[in-house]
Amino acid sequence: MWVLMAACTPEPTRSRPETAPGVVVLAGGGAEGDLGDETAWSARLYRELLSGGDITGDDRVVVAVLSTLREDDWLLDYFAWLGADEATNVFVPDREAADGASLDGVDAVFLKGGDQGWYYDEWNDTALERGLRRVRRDGGGVGGTSAGAMSMAGVALAGGEDLVSADVLGDACTRYLDDASDGGSGLHDDFLGFVPGLVVDTHVTVRGRLGRMVGTLARAVDDGEDVRGVLGLDERTGLVVDGDEARVVGVGAVKLVTPSAEAPVRACGRPLAWAGLGLDVLVDGWSLRPSTLEVTPGPRADLAPVLEPAAEGGAGDWWVDGSVPSHEARFGWVVDRYPRNFDTHPGTASVVLPGTVGIVDAHDTDRRGPGEEALLAALAAHPGTSGFLVGAGGRLERTGRSVVYADGDRDELATLVVDAGAVSAVDQSPEPSTVDDSFPAAGLLGLGLHVLSTSDDRSWDTVTHTLE
Repeated sequence: MWVLMAACTPEPTRSRPETAPGVVVLAGGGAEGDLGDETAWSARLYRELLSGGDITGDDRVVVAVLSTLREDDWLLDYFAWLGADEATNVFVPDREAADGASLDGVDAVFLKGGDQGWYYDEWNDTALERGLRRVRRDGGGVGGTSAGAMSMAGVALAGGEDLVSADVLGDACTRYLDDASDGGSGLHDDFLGFVPGLVVDTHVTVRGRLGRMVGTLARAVDDGEDVRGVLGLDERTGLVVDGDEARVVGVGAVKLVTPSAEAPVRACGRPLAWAGLGLDVLVDGWSLRPSTLEVTPGPRADLAPVLEPAAEGGAGDWWVDGSVPSHEARFGWVVDRYPRNFDTHPGTASVVLPGTVGIVDAHDTDRRGPGEEALLAALAAHPGTSGFLVGAGGRLERTGRSVVYADGDRDELATLVVDAGAVSAVDQSPEPSTVDDSFPAAGLLGLGLHVLSTSDDRSWDTVTHTLE
């Protein structure tokens, strides 16, 4: 049944000047703003879904909200307030419903959160999927949040498994990258594909998913997928993809991980190892070109950050056990009191590694989100340094200026090295972060990213910022 809603804000554009594919709106999850709050992240982002106006020629703008779970009227009211003339829930809990679904008369579609593996299994190659393609082809907007956003990727992580960073950092071939239904790959290139060449992940900082993003990209490379990177969206943050421009809107950050020129080391039963990846962290006002992944910082960014000089390191050997909280003081900079009242101070241990900042037990369920957020904020405060996310059971050892990964006392997890040695722009979100409201998310252009483990016998040089 169609639900008629009265709009309280100016009407959206009634039609696009030319018939071109409609915008794609990707949201990283999290609660929408209050109805009537024009400054809310969701108002600024979701309104873009209506930018195609009336594509059916009936002088109305109609939005369909898709879900497989419980329906409610909140989003219907929200899109009506944003300017839609009509909004409706389309309940598609299974393949039979998807085969019988019609999006005729619809000008924009929004996919709610849920389980992207279920969406793939039940919606792929159905009338519903064909309807979604038709709406966008005719100039209408398509968007989604959380699982809905992930489903629109050129290669969708939609295996139905609950993959966390620790899984892939402990076993590069973890079964959680497989498809739960058939045991094949959990990555699928035959679904919607509205963001070609990219994987999309969501809730990335709150759930500490940087390792998951790298592991997913490694699997995609080994699968032979045509993937140029992984986009990771924070909660209450999203991207508006309009042609060859993608603009960041929201509270947190969008992480872009791009592959290395060399192949990942994926030894089954062993931690992942991979050197030379790229990492850019975009905040509100930044943009990128999906075709080239060229990133343009926003107007607030410092395009010439003062880089701290590379440091040789102190005398003697140095080591960090990822299971010992006090060992964070063995890095050159220590994150102070995260996740509250963010700050950094120099390391206080008798032997430290200058020019570094680190988080230990970095993949613990309660620490992984605050740890990743705090590490990036520390690198923005000290560009030119190196950051380490060390999992429980991992051990780093240093001789001179070289840091090597050594076997720990427990099941080891690979260490993520985030290198700010060549950062060319630094920024911060204009609002408090999605993880902690005492400091904003950082924006950083030109980070390096490496996965250091005993699966690949190399060391990290703190002066040259390279794995050797």
